[in-house]
Amino acid sequence: MLYKYLPQSFILLVFHFISSNTASKCIFSRTIYFGGFQQQLQAEAWGRDSLRIRLSPNVIIQTPDYQALLPEKPAIDELDCQQSNGNTFINGNLQFSISDDNTTWLIERQSDGLHLIQTQSITFSPYNYPLSVYSPVYTLYNLSLRYIHVQYGYLYGLGEHHYGHNLTLPYRDFHLPFVFSSTAPTNGDITIPWYVHTSGFGFLWNQPGYGSFDVRDDTEITWTANATHQLDIWITTIPKEESLSSLIYPLLMKNYVDVVGHPNPLPHFASGFWQSKNRYRTQQELLEVAKGYYDRQIPVSVIVIDYFHWTSFGDWQFNKTCWPDIVQMMDQLKAYNMNLMVSVWPHVANNSENFMFMNTTGLLTHDANGRTMPTNENLYISDEFNPATRQFIWDRVKTNYFDYGIKIYWLDADEPEQSRPDLQWWYGRHDDEIALAWAREHQRTFWEGLQHELPKEEIIMLSRQAWIGSHRMNVAVWSGDIDSSWEELLKQIKVAQNVALSGIYWWTTDIGGYRHAGLSDDEFQELLLRWFQFGAFCPLFRLHGERYPPLPNDECGFSGGHNEVWLFKYSSQIISIIELRESLRDYVEYHLNISAENGTPLLRPMFYDFNNDDQSYNAEDQYMFGTDYLVAPVYAYQVTSRSVYLPKISQRNSVWQHYYTKEKYQGGQRYTIATTLYDFPLFVKVSSNYATID
Repeated sequence: MLYKYLPQSFILLVFHFISSNTASKCIFSRTIYFGGFQQQLQAEAWGRDSLRIRLSPNVIIQTPDYQALLPEKPAIDELDCQQSNGNTFINGNLQFSISDDNTTWLIERQSDGLHLIQTQSITFSPYNYPLSVYSPVYTLYNLSLRYIHVQYGYLYGLGEHHYGHNLTLPYRDFHLPFVFSSTAPTNGDITIPWYVHTSGFGFLWNQPGYGSFDVRDDTEITWTANATHQLDIWITTIPKEESLSSLIYPLLMKNYVDVVGHPNPLPHFASGFWQSKNRYRTQQELLEVAKGYYDRQIPVSVIVIDYFHWTSFGDWQFNKTCWPDIVQMMDQLKAYNMNLMVSVWPHVANNSENFMFMNTTGLLTHDANGRTMPTNENLYISDEFNPATRQFIWDRVKTNYFDYGIKIYWLDADEPEQSRPDLQWWYGRHDDEIALAWAREHQRTFWEGLQHELPKEEIIMLSRQAWIGSHRMNVAVWSGDIDSSWEELLKQIKVAQNVALSGIYWWTTDIGGYRHAGLSDDEFQELLLRWFQFGAFCPLFRLHGERYPPLPNDECGFSGGHNEVWLFKYSSQIISIIELRESLRDYVEYHLNISAENGTPLLRPMFYDFNNDDQSYNAEDQYMFGTDYLVAPVYAYQVTSRSVYLPKISQRNSVWQHYYTKEKYQGGQRYTIATTLYDFPLFVKVSSNYATID
């Protein structure tokens, strides 16, 4: 009866032969001898006009378990792959070459012959694994990669970094250690090891552990990894039919999301106004605020319960004294058409009802001896790499929050705060190897749990930390506990643009800043107004902060001062801004759907849409919001005008129109635009042949 299987076997044999042929054509593999020992090099077609390059001292090329790239290899066209000689490999418009002596690589673009990257050194040195009860899964090394950008230009992306004075949009002479808050004065520092370059390429460092990035003189680049088993990078460029005069950044971002994952569409409820403060202490306080908005007909989409609504860290449930009737609270909020978000921290106190079980079953962070390790403040951090931990936490969250109808979670302090770098083991792995991915695994707890209960179109969580792949799990990011100052507002305008080019699509700030702002201060009241004007033109529109003077303590703890818009000095103008954002919700959601399709962010730098205009690269204090709105926030006290650059619009007969004054302006010029406390420089693309916008 063997003949019955011959046709199927023949087909499988032919398929295997074709697959092997395709694989060999689109994979350049070579054993090299360098530094006195054997290494395995593999350059592989990995998406359109893109290469993944891996180099392993162990000879065996591996697929990391906590990598930035999707595990599935993207579709490739074998006709784009060429290996013309033993030293050169081409995929589409990107060519990789290695020198005869195996010491240097050159990455160049086929269409214009532009040299993009030339390596200077790749160094593996022994990693001294800490003395512990654990053993590494792989042989680990310290890794350093040095290369130069052959073409002069600037790089953007790399995540969220707001420290330093005179912050510029491109990274210049910039050193970034990959350790939480190692350089930032506060939280709100996010490392995304991906950048785009003005010469038309993007670069991804596929390492989830501690290390660093350094750029000097705009051309000299160094990456390091403290503990890794191989070099793993991904590079992409524009296709042959395009040039640097094309819209290059949308092409690069499309290639990027094709290999790290596309974001999902934003839930409709999330595009409106979010009301929050540090903190509403009781059910009564929260409902009084919600009623205040409802009675004044000020639309609120999401209202927030901040931390310490629990009795102990790690309870993951309400303190019943302060929150006695969750069913009644949810019914009332539903009547106001408001959604509720609650803060959830990853920390566990030793007096929590869950501590004993988590401690005895290995669900917490461990030290080198395998013992549960406390933070410096005697809390314990959950081990989010452990699947049992994720299941246990979700079970608590589902029972104590989700089953009451609470579907939005604020994953605060999830760097994790109070972590102890170099001393921690998670699921048997040293943090040196995998620390950047901790937040993503924490977010996975909620993503996997929510996916069993809701369609993904209804899921969103807010986080203070992210890594590549967080966006696939509907994670929104806010910029942490930032200062309430004009200087910080300007920083956030610039930070927002690099965040967008890092592939973080849902982003927001604490409107007004977070820290110690006095409600009796007229300058702060004006800052609040100007920050609202900026905040309405961010992907998420959210008010939060700790206001002074605080309210008197009660049995449910402390609370900052009032943070409700009708109590602000410029409440009428702020309410008008909220109404403007409400009118733009369809526009916001439309453009975030575009993000889901092709990776183009809603908020983006001027040069994203106008890269042929050199002045757009200099206009760092303004940005595009979708295709139609140019936003130039006011970021100084008591100013009556600001300078705005309006680029030339390629569409025929199109001009810029001031949203408030209705005056029209030709592009390609810089203007001094007057501003009052009732407006700011906001421009819309319109046809010069049509009437003004309403």
